[in-house]
Amino acid sequence: MRAIGWVVLAVVVVGGCQNSAWVRLSNGREAVQLQGAELQLKRDLNIAARRARVFIQGGRPGSGFDHYAPHCAFEIDRVDHDGHRIRADSFRIVRVQGSLQRVVSGSTVLVADLALGGHADGSGSSAYHEGYHFWLASPFQPEVRRMSCYGVYAEPYELYPPTFEEIQGALGGLAEIRRR
Repeated sequence: MRAIGWVVLAVVVVGGCQNSAWVRLSNGREAVQLQGAELQLKRDLNIAARRARVFIQGGRPGSGFDHYAPHCAFEIDRVDHDGHRIRADSFRIVRVQGSLQRVVSGSTVLVADLALGGHADGSGSSAYHEGYHFWLASPFQPEVRRMSCYGVYAEPYELYPPTFEEIQGALGGLAEIRRR
């Protein structure tokens, strides 16, 4: 069973190196290429001081999220601010990149880091979030870097990235991806 986890991990890491990832529409086989699509942010988002992102789940922004449900995060390129507002805007998705985040469990905190294999921290944790980085571009807000969306927290053999339908559900009425 452990070997299957390593195979899944290798496929995701190699897949993340590709130019642009395809996103499944729903739990079926049909997929869509979102590079070149438009992300419409319908309301302003506030990012707390000295933070680079704000999480979105069920159309609601906040600092936390349910690890066992699909979620997204809007990210800016700096943390040296006293609070930042991402204004409602239209962003072009310039690249879609697969991503795998290992979640390391501590006594009271969960910290996500990029995992390339092994458990160097000795934690024994082997659960991950699989998803996508949507690299964004807007001439009016160049500091908005990307939106990252992830599926449920799971062991490697149970991992799957969120579908297009799940991403839209996580964004709720706050934002919408409009395909070409």
